Amino acid sequence: MSTLQTHIIDTSSRNRSAISNGSWRLDGIDNRSALGRRYRDLCQSFADDLGGADSLTEPQCAQIRQLAAITVESEKLQASIVRGEDVDHVALVRLTNLTARLVKQLGIKSGKARKRTQAEILASRRGAAA
Repeated sequence: MSTLQTHIIDTSSRNRSAISNGSWRLDGIDNRSALGRRYRDLCQSFADDLGGADSLTEPQCAQIRQLAAITVESEKLQASIVRGEDVDHVALVRLTNLTARLVKQLGIKSGKARKRTQAEILASRRGAAA
């Protein structure tokens, strides 16, 4: 029994997943693609609306990733409508309703967004590059 550890050892950042280390990147998604960039930008924007990624809990980050993915999918359906293609309108309505519920759960307020300072922008870039 004396060999059992009674405390949790902190893991280094190398032993954690990219998402746990604060990256908005998803496995198998090329962030250089248009959809990958849009997803990343939405995650960053939603996080900024809530005070920045550093102030978020893990469940909030998970909800932000889900909200960004749903928003990207909704935008794809909207683009299909504009191109004159047939879409599943029920799916679009469901995505829109889910988006509204997630925004409400997260407490994201609609309206004019707060402008980030140059220091905040540089800090978020340093964090994303690490």
